[in-house]
Amino acid sequence: MHGMINCMRFKPKEGKADALFKVVAEYLRDDPWDDIHHGFIDLGTGEYALVGVHHSVDSFIAIMNRDNRISELMRPFVEPYEDGECFHSFSGPEVNLSLYL
Repeated sequence: MHGMINCMRFKPKEGKADALFKVVAEYLRDDPWDDIHHGFIDLGTGEYALVGVHHSVDSFIAIMNRDNRISELMRPFVEPYEDGECFHSFSGPEVNLSLYL
């Protein structure tokens, strides 16, 4: 397998986006994700997406098994969706396009 990609969509509570991003920035500074690329996308609708590109399944599992998960740090700053969930997430294996060349 080439790697894993994870995407977590969320909507900050009114006036809480800056506080949310500060908590995340401090978390990443103090407990960095060593081998993945991660970033936030402003979806332009009041929502954001946190995207992680993991180099392996083991890297993805290690993030999911942390005692101090980023989603739990973010939850107080996030507005639940109509279904009661604070995050809409999906993840899966990255397609290795070089195999098609």
